[in-house]
Amino acid sequence: MNNLDKILSNLVDNTNSESAVLVNSEGLTIASVNAENEDRMAVMIASLHSMGEKFSSDLNKGGINQFYIKTDNGYILLKDVNKDTILGLVAKENTKLGLLMMYLDSSVKEISDILNNESSLDLNVRSII
Repeated sequence: MNNLDKILSNLVDNTNSESAVLVNSEGLTIASVNAENEDRMAVMIASLHSMGEKFSSDLNKGGINQFYIKTDNGYILLKDVNKDTILGLVAKENTKLGLLMMYLDSSVKEISDILNNESSLDLNVRSII
């Protein structure tokens, strides 16, 4: 398990979440934990993020850095790590959102630090390998 997988695993475990996926802006998986249909989830995260950016821009609200969707059975959260990387999290209905946001922010900081120390050529993108 690499450092990114460990961060995602801790995030999922500490927030009563179901899965987490780290993707690039093109929808390729960088790291994931407990994600069924990982590739499909990665593409959907990138697509949702892109639509959110377009919507926000059309309303002259600037870029987005996070948003969440409340579903009948939980939450789907997206948060920017940097301009090319998005963290998607699927959380259970009984998740405490305040705690989740705290862990999400902390995890994004850790991920950002790792990505800033690696060149893009060294990043392990599972979909390419």
